[in-house]
Amino acid sequence: MADASLSSRVYDDILGRILSGRMKPGDVFNRRQVAAELGVSVAPVLEAMLELETEGLIQTLPRRGTRVRLPDARDVWGHAVVREAIESQAARIYCGAPVLRHQSRLLRLAEALDALPAGSVDQIRQEIRFHHYLVALAACEPLTRAFERIMKLGLLHAAALLEGEQSLLPSHVALVEALLTSDPDAAQNAIRAHLHNLRAPHAATESPVGDEAPALPNWLSETV
Repeated sequence: MADASLSSRVYDDILGRILSGRMKPGDVFNRRQVAAELGVSVAPVLEAMLELETEGLIQTLPRRGTRVRLPDARDVWGHAVVREAIESQAARIYCGAPVLRHQSRLLRLAEALDALPAGSVDQIRQEIRFHHYLVALAACEPLTRAFERIMKLGLLHAAALLEGEQSLLPSHVALVEALLTSDPDAAQNAIRAHLHNLRAPHAATESPVGDEAPALPNWLSETV
């Protein structure tokens, strides 16, 4: 097994390449080249790639090697569903007093975000940072970590599908004002409406309902 610190350094480097757009969806990895560039053996590169594949950021295809994942419509739909679930639950927790205590800071962030060109790389990153601030107000670390994981995919999807889109985005200032409510149901509805408007251009990317029974992971499978 490779040194954990080496694997972590390689992971951070590859992740940075993907999320910064230096490596685009569909780009193929040369493991030996990455190892040479970072001055490490292939082992920590393999471990880092395994973690990135588990997170859905890269994929290994038979006879085609390992590449940055190319998200499809089903991926985008699934990401939106999970993000909405996380942010809706967080809003039920942080609405009211926590938002009121951070109101000035949130409004400054929201005003700056709303002033950015829609679809720009900076706008996409600032939008994620703003929503991360909101989720963190719930003071629930598992929820925050889940948001961080899913939004890595959000950046990947943006790089593949959304960058440069100039659609009008919903107001983040209006969202902050709506979240001042102490009613969890109202706060949840506000964040859901905001996220629905955020992904309106991709509303057609809904997942078809399949007829097959869902498959269980190995650790839940019944032993015969």
